[in-house]
Amino acid sequence: MLRKLSALVLAFTLVALVNSAAQAQYGRDVHADHGKNGRGAYGGQWTLLGQRHIDGRADNDKIDIGRDNGKFRAIQFRVEGGTVMFDRIRVRYLNGESDEISVRNQIEDGGKTRIIDLPGNRRVIESISMWYGKRNWHSRPTVRVYGIR
Repeated sequence: MLRKLSALVLAFTLVALVNSAAQAQYGRDVHADHGKNGRGAYGGQWTLLGQRHIDGRADNDKIDIGRDNGKFRAIQFRVEGGTVMFDRIRVRYLNGESDEISVRNQIEDGGKTRIIDLPGNRRVIESISMWYGKRNWHSRPTVRVYGIR
Protein backbone atom coordinates (compact mmCIF):
# COMPACT_ATOMS: atom_id res chain seq x y z
CA MET A 1 0.00 0.00 0.00
CA LEU A 2 2.79 2.39 0.96
CA ARG A 3 4.59 1.48 -2.24
CA LYS A 4 1.54 2.38 -4.38
CA LEU A 5 1.08 5.65 -2.52
CA SER A 6 4.75 6.55 -3.02
CA ALA A 7 4.46 5.77 -6.74
CA LEU A 8 1.35 7.95 -7.01
CA VAL A 9 3.03 10.88 -5.24
CA LEU A 10 6.07 10.49 -7.51
CA ALA A 11 3.84 10.50 -10.60
CA PHE A 12 2.05 13.70 -9.56
CA THR A 13 5.38 15.35 -8.78
CA LEU A 14 6.75 14.45 -12.20
CA VAL A 15 3.65 15.79 -13.95
CA ALA A 16 3.94 19.08 -12.04
CA LEU A 17 7.63 19.36 -12.94
CA VAL A 18 7.02 18.66 -16.62
CA ASN A 19 4.19 21.23 -16.70
CA SER A 20 6.38 23.86 -15.02
CA ALA A 21 9.26 23.14 -17.38
CA ALA A 22 6.97 23.45 -20.42
CA GLN A 23 5.63 26.79 -19.21
CA ALA A 24 9.15 28.05 -18.58
CA GLN A 25 10.35 26.84 -21.99
CA TYR A 26 7.53 28.47 -23.92
CA GLY A 27 7.32 31.54 -21.68
CA ARG A 28 3.56 31.48 -21.25
CA ASP A 29 0.79 30.23 -19.07
CA VAL A 30 -1.62 27.85 -20.76
CA HIS A 31 -4.51 30.09 -19.66
CA ALA A 32 -3.02 33.33 -20.99
CA ASP A 33 -4.46 34.85 -24.13
CA HIS A 34 -1.25 36.45 -25.28
CA GLY A 35 2.28 36.90 -24.07
CA LYS A 36 5.23 39.14 -24.89
CA ASN A 37 5.58 37.52 -28.30
CA GLY A 38 1.85 37.73 -29.06
CA ARG A 39 1.34 33.97 -29.02
CA GLY A 40 -1.90 32.83 -27.51
CA ALA A 41 -3.04 29.85 -25.51
CA TYR A 42 -4.28 28.58 -28.86
CA GLY A 43 -0.65 28.14 -29.94
CA GLY A 44 -0.87 30.58 -32.84
CA GLN A 45 0.09 34.15 -33.57
CA TRP A 46 -2.46 36.94 -33.02
CA THR A 47 -2.98 39.01 -36.18
CA LEU A 48 -4.29 42.57 -36.16
CA LEU A 49 -7.43 42.53 -38.32
CA GLY A 50 -8.39 46.18 -37.98
CA GLN A 51 -9.17 49.05 -35.66
CA ARG A 52 -11.68 51.84 -35.12
CA HIS A 53 -11.79 55.02 -33.04
CA ILE A 54 -14.95 55.54 -31.04
CA ASP A 55 -15.86 59.17 -31.60
CA GLY A 56 -19.33 59.29 -30.04
CA ARG A 57 -21.26 59.97 -33.26
CA ALA A 58 -22.13 56.31 -33.68
CA ASP A 59 -22.73 53.43 -31.34
CA ASN A 60 -21.66 50.85 -33.87
CA ASP A 61 -18.83 50.35 -36.33
CA LYS A 62 -17.84 47.86 -38.98
CA ILE A 63 -14.35 46.61 -39.76
CA ASP A 64 -13.92 45.12 -43.23
CA ILE A 65 -11.40 42.29 -43.18
CA GLY A 66 -11.62 40.18 -46.33
CA ARG A 67 -10.10 37.20 -48.01
CA ASP A 68 -6.43 38.28 -47.94
CA ASN A 69 -6.16 37.88 -44.17
CA GLY A 70 -6.99 34.15 -44.23
CA LYS A 71 -9.07 31.93 -41.96
CA PHE A 72 -9.51 32.43 -38.21
CA ARG A 73 -10.87 30.39 -35.31
CA ALA A 74 -11.05 33.05 -32.58
CA ILE A 75 -11.00 36.82 -32.16
CA GLN A 76 -10.31 39.29 -29.36
CA PHE A 77 -10.92 43.03 -28.93
CA ARG A 78 -8.39 45.29 -27.20
CA VAL A 79 -9.10 48.82 -26.00
CA GLU A 80 -6.84 51.86 -25.54
CA GLY A 81 -7.63 55.45 -24.64
CA GLY A 82 -10.78 54.99 -22.58
CA THR A 83 -13.38 52.57 -21.27
CA VAL A 84 -15.64 50.83 -23.80
CA MET A 85 -18.85 48.98 -22.99
CA PHE A 86 -19.33 46.25 -25.60
CA ASP A 87 -22.87 45.02 -26.20
CA ARG A 88 -22.56 42.59 -29.10
CA ILE A 89 -20.67 41.84 -32.29
CA ARG A 90 -21.61 40.31 -35.62
CA VAL A 91 -19.04 38.31 -37.54
CA ARG A 92 -19.87 37.96 -41.23
CA TYR A 93 -18.02 35.27 -43.17
CA LEU A 94 -17.07 35.22 -46.83
CA ASN A 95 -19.51 32.33 -47.48
CA GLY A 96 -22.42 34.61 -46.49
CA GLU A 97 -23.04 33.13 -43.04
CA SER A 98 -22.86 35.29 -39.92
CA ASP A 99 -22.74 34.86 -36.15
CA GLU A 100 -24.09 37.40 -33.67
CA ILE A 101 -22.21 37.10 -30.39
CA SER A 102 -23.22 38.76 -27.12
CA VAL A 103 -20.25 40.34 -25.36
CA ARG A 104 -21.93 42.55 -22.71
CA ASN A 105 -18.71 43.51 -21.02
CA GLN A 106 -17.05 46.75 -19.95
CA ILE A 107 -13.43 46.89 -21.07
CA GLU A 108 -11.18 49.38 -19.29
CA ASP A 109 -8.40 51.36 -20.96
CA GLY A 110 -5.61 48.88 -21.75
CA GLY A 111 -7.94 45.90 -21.34
CA LYS A 112 -9.31 43.24 -23.65
CA THR A 113 -12.32 41.02 -24.13
CA ARG A 114 -12.26 37.31 -23.48
CA ILE A 115 -11.08 35.17 -26.36
CA ILE A 116 -14.18 34.74 -28.53
CA ASP A 117 -14.25 31.34 -30.21
CA LEU A 118 -15.85 31.39 -33.64
CA PRO A 119 -18.29 28.49 -34.14
CA GLY A 120 -17.49 25.79 -36.69
CA ASN A 121 -14.31 25.32 -38.66
CA ARG A 122 -11.88 28.11 -39.42
CA ARG A 123 -13.49 30.50 -41.87
CA VAL A 124 -12.58 33.63 -43.78
CA ILE A 125 -14.01 36.68 -42.00
CA GLU A 126 -15.49 39.26 -44.36
CA SER A 127 -16.33 41.86 -41.70
CA ILE A 128 -16.94 42.41 -38.00
CA SER A 129 -19.65 44.79 -36.78
CA MET A 130 -19.51 46.06 -33.19
CA TRP A 131 -22.18 47.66 -30.99
CA TYR A 132 -20.78 49.54 -28.01
CA GLY A 133 -20.78 52.67 -25.89
CA LYS A 134 -18.11 54.58 -24.04
CA ARG A 135 -18.03 55.84 -20.48
CA ASN A 136 -16.35 59.25 -21.02
CA TRP A 137 -17.63 61.17 -24.01
CA HIS A 138 -14.52 63.40 -23.94
CA SER A 139 -12.19 60.48 -24.74
CA ARG A 140 -11.68 58.84 -28.11
CA PRO A 141 -10.87 55.18 -27.39
CA THR A 142 -9.35 52.90 -30.01
CA VAL A 143 -10.72 49.39 -30.44
CA ARG A 144 -8.45 46.87 -32.16
CA VAL A 145 -9.62 43.43 -33.22
CA TYR A 146 -7.16 40.54 -33.40
CA GLY A 147 -7.66 37.08 -34.86
CA ILE A 148 -5.91 33.79 -34.33
CA ARG A 149 -5.66 31.10 -37.00
